[in-house]
Amino acid sequence: MTPSTDAGAAGLADRLAALGLWTFETALRILPRTSGRSAGRALGWVAYHVFRVRRTAVESQLAASFPAASPEWVRATARQCYRHFGEEFATLGGGAKHIDPALDGVVDADGAAALLKGEDDRAGAIIVLGHMGNWELAGAVLKRLGFPPTAVAQEQAGATRRLNAMRARLGIEILDRRTSPRVLLRRLSEGNLLALVADQHAPSGSVRLDFLGRPAWTTLGPARLSIAAGVPLFFCALVREGDGHRFHLRALGAPTAAVGEVPEVALTRAWVRALETEIRARPEQYFWFHRRWKRTGAAKEASGTLDYTQT
Repeated sequence: MTPSTDAGAAGLADRLAALGLWTFETALRILPRTSGRSAGRALGWVAYHVFRVRRTAVESQLAASFPAASPEWVRATARQCYRHFGEEFATLGGGAKHIDPALDGVVDADGAAALLKGEDDRAGAIIVLGHMGNWELAGAVLKRLGFPPTAVAQEQAGATRRLNAMRARLGIEILDRRTSPRVLLRRLSEGNLLALVADQHAPSGSVRLDFLGRPAWTTLGPARLSIAAGVPLFFCALVREGDGHRFHLRALGAPTAAVGEVPEVALTRAWVRALETEIRARPEQYFWFHRRWKRTGAAKEASGTLDYTQT
């Protein structure tokens, strides 16, 4: 294939995928919630068994993160992962008919409203999340608790418009990830709650920390904003429990830094450890589809990163 043919084929694939998602979402809005969840589980089954969507990546990252686990456990957990995200996609794609009952069933495990209310005299706060459970719905939970967040989101090829339309329906304001830090600091000074999903590979402005036993480049952005603005940083996760969801929110405070470790690294390590705890408890609810552990070249050393890998 020539480059232009490759681009044309990729564009056609994107359009066909978008059409398929639109058809599926349209059907979800007609189906009752229980049937929608069944359809989501079926979608996960097809993605795993038929189309094998990123199946090798999912299973290899699971195996590397849980080295003592058997191949049977890895495959079973991978299947549960596809099922989980099929169900969560069905909830989000089904619109208010599916989302509102899901929000009604959320259990506030840590007294999030009280934790955030206790920060009333603050200028703002930062909520950091990972790709765990249902991070999109977590923003809607915060809004219901009386603390509507502004989410800082990365553009997703072929999906940004659809994702942002869904987030708008949930009542979540979106700022592009490339927004100037000065703008974010101003929003914090105005009392805004900023939510960042921060567990993807970070090509710059990052620190090399152990994540599930392997070094991974992790953004320092949330910690730097928290320290620069003088606002608290919270870790958040909305995880599925049975037929409902449980909302976890914890204040990270000022963690103790290791010898020679700067505060922004200590704070980053604190939320990474909180995310690890959630993943180890519910590995099937982590988004193993993205490449979290990417190799980096020599140029990485000149990009303002730090290496604090534990040995």
